[in-house]
Amino acid sequence: MRVALAFNVKKSKPSENLKEQLDLEFDSPSVTSAQKEALEELGHKVALVEADENAFIKLKKLKKSIDIVFNVAEGLWGEARETQIPMICEILKIPYTHSGPTALTIALDKSFTNLILKGADGVNVPEGHVVKEGEKDWTLPERLKFPLIVKPNSEGSSKGVLDANVVRNMEDLKERVEVISENFTKEILVEEYIDGREFTVAVLGNEDPKVLPIIEQKFDFLPKGMNKIASFELKWLYEDSLKNLHDAYDCPAKLDRRVKIEIEETSKLVYKILDVRDCGRLDFRMNKEGKLYFLEINPIPGINPNESEISYFPIASRAAGMKYKDLIGEILGSAVKRYRL
Repeated sequence: MRVALAFNVKKSKPSENLKEQLDLEFDSPSVTSAQKEALEELGHKVALVEADENAFIKLKKLKKSIDIVFNVAEGLWGEARETQIPMICEILKIPYTHSGPTALTIALDKSFTNLILKGADGVNVPEGHVVKEGEKDWTLPERLKFPLIVKPNSEGSSKGVLDANVVRNMEDLKERVEVISENFTKEILVEEYIDGREFTVAVLGNEDPKVLPIIEQKFDFLPKGMNKIASFELKWLYEDSLKNLHDAYDCPAKLDRRVKIEIEETSKLVYKILDVRDCGRLDFRMNKEGKLYFLEINPIPGINPNESEISYFPIASRAAGMKYKDLIGEILGSAVKRYRL
């Protein structure tokens, strides 16, 4: 097949300066090259399309010479930025991999995602409250009790989620909301903090989605006193400094059969409710009483093949016995089947 690989390029290094975290979700040139090579190994002809301001023009020119877009572009900016390439493809009537604009918009809005899932049997979500952009005299609803965690409502890759965002009093809460508001102009989510184990689940397919081996995030390597969350510091500072990356996670996670089945079935349920296509990665926490909470879903998960870096979807696929090109092939194959190409 003739495939256009749509991507965004990471041009800066991870920084604790919140204003410099904007392209954390983008891929490095080496990851894009690996994805191109995998598609070519599978026998496809590949054209590279950087998803910048000229993406529409590029894809319009390529329309007659491609069969499908392999979309790993996160989008440049805006609260619906992940829909930019899918919307262009919709306009030009070009098939594409991964989820459609509606699912991508919902998934990037954490509070709206939780609102949808609250009505689903078998899915628990943390209690939360959204502080609107520019809102000054907001109050905390009585249903929310400390400790709480503060997050940008529409960001991924732990952007803006610092260790200090776990707060235990009103003074610290107000301070963190103000800091995050100054650096991320979107809504701020104040959410119930779920203390316990954290899991990441990779899912492939559509009609009968397949759950790959579950990953448990480990926190033992964090400095004493830090909160046990997948914070920016954990993901971009401490994990990268580990001599043995396996100290950061267990895959497959050590779970009894009942918990494993619960996580798998809840993952598939959320995946279907939110109409995620081809692949997705979900995050959960389980409190000390064993209650499972959905945290968020990423419909365009990172697929970095470099085994010297932590990228959870490829880690799960390797644990399932898949080669990198097979993972790329399954994602593409799911989309090809959807479009009956």
